[in-house]
Amino acid sequence: MHNYKELIALRPVLYLTHQYSAGDSLPVNNPDMVNAWLKAGSAKWKEKKRASLPKSQKAVLVTAQPGQEGITSDGINGSLAGMIPETPERKLTSRRKRK
Repeated sequence: MHNYKELIALRPVLYLTHQYSAGDSLPVNNPDMVNAWLKAGSAKWKEKKRASLPKSQKAVLVTAQPGQEGITSDGINGSLAGMIPETPERKLTSRRKRK
């Protein structure tokens, strides 16, 4: 578990055209404003506990394969031209050890 501090508004605060209500987390990117809010009693620091982050997972490609769109030799419009198709045979050749 990791602890961190969060700046909480104690009353409504208007900052950079955004209205924060009491209890909202305030931005801490401007130290002068943070000090002004604390001095005026408009905000306070609150200790928060964050659970440990989940283990990273492998990324999954969610978009089309990169390639040049256009008409291919088989005449299908919109398929990827110049791409080597992924076949079971190609996957096997990448695993073979070279002598």
